[in-house]
Amino acid sequence: MATMVTLDQEQLKQDLIDTGRWIDGNRWCPATSGNLSAWLDAEQFLITVSGKGKGELTPDDLMTVDASGNPVNTPKRPSAETLLHSLIYRRFPQARYVFHTHSIYGTLISRVIWSGEIVFRNYELQKAFAGIDTHEVALKVPVFGNSQDMVALAQEVDTHLDSVQSCQAFILAGHGLYTWGSTVKETRRHIEALEFLLECEYKSMLLLK
Repeated sequence: MATMVTLDQEQLKQDLIDTGRWIDGNRWCPATSGNLSAWLDAEQFLITVSGKGKGELTPDDLMTVDASGNPVNTPKRPSAETLLHSLIYRRFPQARYVFHTHSIYGTLISRVIWSGEIVFRNYELQKAFAGIDTHEVALKVPVFGNSQDMVALAQEVDTHLDSVQSCQAFILAGHGLYTWGSTVKETRRHIEALEFLLECEYKSMLLLK
C-alpha cells in the first residue's frame, strides 16, 4: 500500500528540489556532492538520497529518515553524513532545513586550517545571519578535520558545540560546509552569505601574500 504524502511534505520536497537547482547553478555542489534536508517533525526528516546530482533532483530522490538518520519504509540509501543533519536538528530546535555544499572556497580555506575556526570580522554581510545585527561582532565558523568515521566525527562536532555559545555553520576540512535555518529562504541566505565571505577571505589571503 502506497504511503500518503501530505501537501506539507510535497512543499518541502519542492523546496529541496528548487534549492538543489539553485546550488547547482552556482557550482556549489559539483558532481554528486553535498546533501540537503528538511525537518518533518521531532522524529523524522527528509534528505537527499546518496549519489544524486543536486541540479537534477526529483521527488523520488528525497527519502525519509528517522531522528537517528535511519531510512524509514524505503530501501533507498541516505548519505553517511545524515548523522550530521540529525545532530543539527537535535542541537538547534529552530532548524527546519540543513544544507551541505562543497564549494571551491570553503574547500580550499578549510584545507589550510584543517582544524580550528574561520573568523569573519567587519563584513557587512555578516548581518545576513539570523541573530546578527552588526558587523562589529565576530562570526566564528568551526572547522573540523575530515573523517570517514561519521560516528566519531558527529561526536566531535557535538562535543565542540557543548563549549560554544552560538554557532551558525561549520565546515569539514577539504570537504564542505553545513549551515541551517528556520525557513528555506533563511537557510539559502546563510549559504549565499557564507560563500561570499569565504571567497572574500580566500582572495584576501592572495592579496596579503
